[in-house]
Amino acid sequence: MKWFAIFKTGKHTDSSGNEKQWTEKDLDKIVETYDPSKHEAPIVIGHPKSNAPAFGWVDKLKRVGDTLYALPKQLANEFVEMVNKGLFKKRSISLYPDGTLRHIGFLGAQPPAVKGLPDVEFKDDDQSATIEGEQFTDLEDAGDQKSDNEKIKELQKQIDIYQKQLSDMLAKEREFEQLQSKYAEIIVEKNRLEAELNKQKRESEEKEFEEYLDKAISDGRLLPKMKDPITKIFKIISLTPEFEFSEGVKTQSTDVIKEFIEKMPKLIDFMPKLIDFKEHKDQKSQAFDNEPVSKIVAEEIRKQMGNK
Repeated sequence: MKWFAIFKTGKHTDSSGNEKQWTEKDLDKIVETYDPSKHEAPIVIGHPKSNAPAFGWVDKLKRVGDTLYALPKQLANEFVEMVNKGLFKKRSISLYPDGTLRHIGFLGAQPPAVKGLPDVEFKDDDQSATIEGEQFTDLEDAGDQKSDNEKIKELQKQIDIYQKQLSDMLAKEREFEQLQSKYAEIIVEKNRLEAELNKQKRESEEKEFEEYLDKAISDGRLLPKMKDPITKIFKIISLTPEFEFSEGVKTQSTDVIKEFIEKMPKLIDFMPKLIDFKEHKDQKSQAFDNEPVSKIVAEEIRKQMGNK
């Protein structure tokens, strides 16, 4: 709860015409004589005579300069809402004849007798003095205002909550970083395995194509010196695994080269000459018997190339 002003020094006249000059000493007497253990002054609406409900209680009084302040406690929620809505902008104090605080009354829209100054009203029926006035310029609304210590405690609770939220966020951030690191490791391993698999596949395809070229050479469709250039073409064209020559029809790149080779005519015809060993013997049997087969094959290749 927070202190709020209830009265000031000065000359005040009540509705009965009684006038008094209130000094700081008078305010000090009100503070000194207030003992909640003997009489706990209620906070009420208006100035009830008796048996009216209390919407709060006065815990302490103090004087600051020319102003008297009260510290409330146990304020009713509905009363706090009404005060905060501005339904009661005036405060009044009721004093016993000995100057002890009887109650603090919150008033509505009724204006005081003198603008800017508190009015003094002495009630004949109960011999208590009621002093009421306009809202003080430094008056602070009562309500759910907290003392500084209570505010500090509340702020500390909020700090603790924010610290826990921050700690949770940092923990999640560390977990996220760990997941990112694990994800990166998996991606690296996946790329490594894919590269290894592609390498094995490429080596297998190159080996298979090399065997195909060797057979094409042995069949006479290619010359041996064509093997390296065609192999280079194969490596380049194999970078694009498939070609689409017509809509919806895809062809393997290696099949394109193979189809080209298959349609080529034989460049060398080994069989007729290589199997006719008798003809060689008839012409030069002794020399033929002494020559190695590789030399004979080379000679036949030269002849065949000469005929092309």
